[in-house]
Amino acid sequence: MRFSHQTIRRSCLTIGGRGRPGKTVCLLCGFLALFLCLGGLPPEAQAQGIPGLFSGAASSKAETGTGSAAADKTATGEAQPEAGGDAAPDDGAGAGASALQTVDEFTDNAVKARDVLKAIVQKIPEIEDVMVETLRAQGGERGLGWLPTTLVDILIAVVLGLVASALVNRWGRRQFASWYQPDATTRAGKIIYLYARAILMFIGVGLFFAVAAGVFLLIGTGIGASNKTALVIVGTLAVFLALRVVWLNVLAPDAEAHRLVALSTQEARGLYRALLAGTAISLAAVAFCLWMERLGLSPDVHKLALIAASALSMVILSGIAIVYRQVIARLIRGEKGPEAPLWHRVLAGTWHYIAVAYFFFAWGISAVRILLDLPDAVGLVAAPLEVMLMAAVAYGLLILVIDRVLLPRLDTAAEQEKIAQGIQRTETGEADEQDIASALAQARAEAAEREARRSPFRDLFDRGATILVVFTSVDVLASKWGLPLAGSDSLIGSFVEVLLVMFLGYMAYEAVKIVIDREIAKEAPAEKDEEAEVGGTGESRISTLLPIFRNFLLITIVVIASMVVLSQLGVNIAPLFAGAGVVGLAVGFGAQTLIRDIFSGAFFLIDDAFRKGEYIDIGTAKGVVEKISIRSMQLRHHRGALTTVPFGEIQKVENFSRDWAVMKLAFRVTYDTDVDKMRKIIKNFGKELLEDEYFGPMFLAPLKSQGIMSMEDSAMIARVKFTTKPGKQFELRKVVYAGLRDLFEKNGIRFAHRQVTVRVAGSGDEEETLSPAAREAAAAGAAAAGMLGEEAGEGGEGAGDRL
Repeated sequence: MRFSHQTIRRSCLTIGGRGRPGKTVCLLCGFLALFLCLGGLPPEAQAQGIPGLFSGAASSKAETGTGSAAADKTATGEAQPEAGGDAAPDDGAGAGASALQTVDEFTDNAVKARDVLKAIVQKIPEIEDVMVETLRAQGGERGLGWLPTTLVDILIAVVLGLVASALVNRWGRRQFASWYQPDATTRAGKIIYLYARAILMFIGVGLFFAVAAGVFLLIGTGIGASNKTALVIVGTLAVFLALRVVWLNVLAPDAEAHRLVALSTQEARGLYRALLAGTAISLAAVAFCLWMERLGLSPDVHKLALIAASALSMVILSGIAIVYRQVIARLIRGEKGPEAPLWHRVLAGTWHYIAVAYFFFAWGISAVRILLDLPDAVGLVAAPLEVMLMAAVAYGLLILVIDRVLLPRLDTAAEQEKIAQGIQRTETGEADEQDIASALAQARAEAAEREARRSPFRDLFDRGATILVVFTSVDVLASKWGLPLAGSDSLIGSFVEVLLVMFLGYMAYEAVKIVIDREIAKEAPAEKDEEAEVGGTGESRISTLLPIFRNFLLITIVVIASMVVLSQLGVNIAPLFAGAGVVGLAVGFGAQTLIRDIFSGAFFLIDDAFRKGEYIDIGTAKGVVEKISIRSMQLRHHRGALTTVPFGEIQKVENFSRDWAVMKLAFRVTYDTDVDKMRKIIKNFGKELLEDEYFGPMFLAPLKSQGIMSMEDSAMIARVKFTTKPGKQFELRKVVYAGLRDLFEKNGIRFAHRQVTVRVAGSGDEEETLSPAAREAAAAGAAAAGMLGEEAGEGGEGAGDRL
């Protein structure tokens, strides 16, 4: 039988009536067709895949013997000739045959469901009589007289059970009142309060069930129908009270300070009441179906009641989704609101359409399964809510483990008080209230700093918990549909294993990145002086090597995760390793320069020839080491140019930023200067600089006078020197020059200005007869000659002092 749009339309006409099919029925058929289109997988994948909605379920029914003869024929007789042939088809033909088989099975099941529904609809006028007859038969000679008596006994038992539960809850609130913190600020504190309250209330629910059941056993009539009725009613009430506890603690409409959901009190109360009312009505409908089944109601009537109960749940949940669409949309967008990511905004605007479509689709699938006696037929409509509640509980437990076991928060008042007491004991050997109060500010700062260092790991654990809960929730939801994702041998099972490997790889990748980045941040200089000149001390050796080590580890994690993913997908990775060896050999011959660069860089780093932030000269270029990669480094020249140098091109490295630096300063003084007095002034000035709080630590050797180094026509050349940490010599040079100028001026020591004495041939009076223009020309020529001579003499001793 071929599947076509006409087949769907005939089914719609049959189910919806001989007139024009309703929009609801057509929409259901459209969803069923879309669901079927996803089932074109190989037979072994179909066993666990989406087509298991119908075909796999029919096969299961044939094995258990609970289905009809037509279903057995479909599962064992008609599917075999199409699934296998004389010759094994290739992959494409096998997939096509599998898809056709699935289409035929779906069509057959749709026709069967139609026939069963027609038969049940014809019995609707008889339902009331059948139900009354069933109840009368349960009473025997008493007829229907057992029912009022049973209901009165159940009412008494329920009232006593509720009283016992209320007493336990009141006692628990008094005993655990200290757990309530109206100013709770941490999420762990809020979760602990809500969990403790929920556990206490669950104890009350359990006590209610025990007391109500016990009281009924004592005062009941003992008739089997009465016991079944009491068990259904009391059990349903217990389930309702348990779900009420869950909704109460998830939405916390009565505890605004402990509410974890970003809702106002009015919104939380409204949503809580709506969900509680929907839960009560749905449970009542399901309980009625279960009660009639226990009393021996006709299976056909029971099926119709289950379909009606599922439809009622669908209508209630759809109404709640539509009424509270804006509230849930705001939760989806989160704190960012209009600035939330695009997919958040799209989901916030369309989630209620998706929810209503799911409820309707789930009701349709549930109805078909109920009509055909297939497994996993009940509970599909409300399955997302059940999964969401379980996910909320599981996520709360994971957050509690993170905040209380793995990474206890340090920014709480209790932890800050402990830190303050520890600080006071360290400083004074004892701690009193006054000392703790004075140290509390320091404790807050220290706690905030520690918590800031932990925040990347906390964010990573939070993301991991979210991913794990979402993954588990999807698997549980699929299991409720009869399509378990994890642990199966199908394509979906392999995909789930791939996702698990990717999750573990992601967690390892982020953890390594956070750890190494934090160590790099520790080793990096706190602040970079904008006025600092080149040649300063670079970063530590570990901060130079850690980025390379981080990249190596991250690449290793990615490669290993990729290999495992390929293995899970069925790819034989052994040839990949063999091919990698051959490719590596070819690369070794064809990329000798690259290999030379890599090995040269490795040995330079092993020798600790340079580090990040150091000023080096390699002959062809010089500058500050700004970046180091696996095959090259980048040098930033002090004029701004950036040079990339492969390690293999470096022949030598001259490092200006290691250990110490010597600065020699020359200046000119007049011939009448007292050299001994000048030496003492310089020595005392050097002592003052060493005692200075800011400049003193920069010196490795004090400022010293080297005396008169040379004598010129108009001045004596004196020189001083000092030893500093690398990079500090330029800042101290300015301080030394300024200080010497002030001290020399106070002590009558004059700096010699450049001057040239011009003697004109002839009498001594001839100089006065020169014109002003001739004098200026002679002076300019003499000054130029002096400057040229001075520049020519600079290439000696002081040349190496400049970068």
